Amino acid sequence: MKQFIILLSSAIVLFSCRGKHDDSKKVIDSADTKNSIHQKISATGTEASPEAAKAREWLILNIESSLNKANGEIENSNEETEKEVKSIYTTQYSAYKIDAINVELDDGLTEDEFIGKWKEKYNTKLAGIGYGFLVPEQDYGLIKVIHCELKNKTPDSFVFNAVIEDTANQTKYNRDIKVVPNAKSFLIDDVLEY
Repeated sequence: MKQFIILLSSAIVLFSCRGKHDDSKKVIDSADTKNSIHQKISATGTEASPEAAKAREWLILNIESSLNKANGEIENSNEETEKEVKSIYTTQYSAYKIDAINVELDDGLTEDEFIGKWKEKYNTKLAGIGYGFLVPEQDYGLIKVIHCELKNKTPDSFVFNAVIEDTANQTKYNRDIKVVPNAKSFLIDDVLEY
């Protein structure tokens, strides 16, 4: 009798596994999402150097991770919540962008003061005055980088044209992002917001 039950349950398992399902992968975890993003984003001939490819990969992963953790779409690990959050921006760019966000607000600069302070270092016309880092909305959904292409390379930086999509609001943001090497990683040093 035991052998019959084992044989019957084995047959049921075999037949149930043979069925093909079209909806076999409705839920995608974050690792699959990251891999599919890297495969979908086209590589160009301008990305000849391995350093440019590393910078591009770093940029995509860090934009998505930083923004999605900030809005709660991805959970922070225990280590991240206990330690100081590591910025993906240079100190100078952070100061510039914070000034841009606070233009004409209490304790903020006027627009003329802002332009006077930063015009030598950054293109203040494309600063995204009054808007947040990388995306203008405070309340955004899941962020995906749907395009990232090397636009320009200098001896000390890479400029990528990136399209950042807010999937919940179905909004796309075109950005030129300057990335500079920093130790064994990279940091964002400028974002031109179109």
